[in-house]
Amino acid sequence: MAGRRLLLFFVLLIAIGAVANATVPREDAAPVRRPPPLPVPEEAGPATNVVTARLPGRDVRAHVGDVVQLEVTHNAADVVQVLALGVSEPVEPAIAAELVFDADHPGRFAVTLRDAQKRVGTIDVKQAG
Repeated sequence: MAGRRLLLFFVLLIAIGAVANATVPREDAAPVRRPPPLPVPEEAGPATNVVTARLPGRDVRAHVGDVVQLEVTHNAADVVQVLALGVSEPVEPAIAAELVFDADHPGRFAVTLRDAQKRVGTIDVKQAG
């Protein structure tokens, strides 16, 4: 008789646990990852002026705030550099060097070939205005 009561107690305990488990809201095992919200676009400022030039050739003129894009050709493998701005790119006979940088301060800057020790042009950056 005590064995039946003990068995009935365990069955009721399991039934109560099952009912409680069925009524409790479940949490997802893996939370749904939502992508971060898109950034709010800022108000567009004035368009940036892009100055493009090919060297060797005439001097390049730009203003502070411009983006300068230079294409430099040479008949031998070398490195085109603007030392004062810390900009350099390799050049080869069939592949022109592409130098792209922001003109962030005024001045005159020499564009040279490192190995040939030859100036191929000058960038003249004036104050904006």
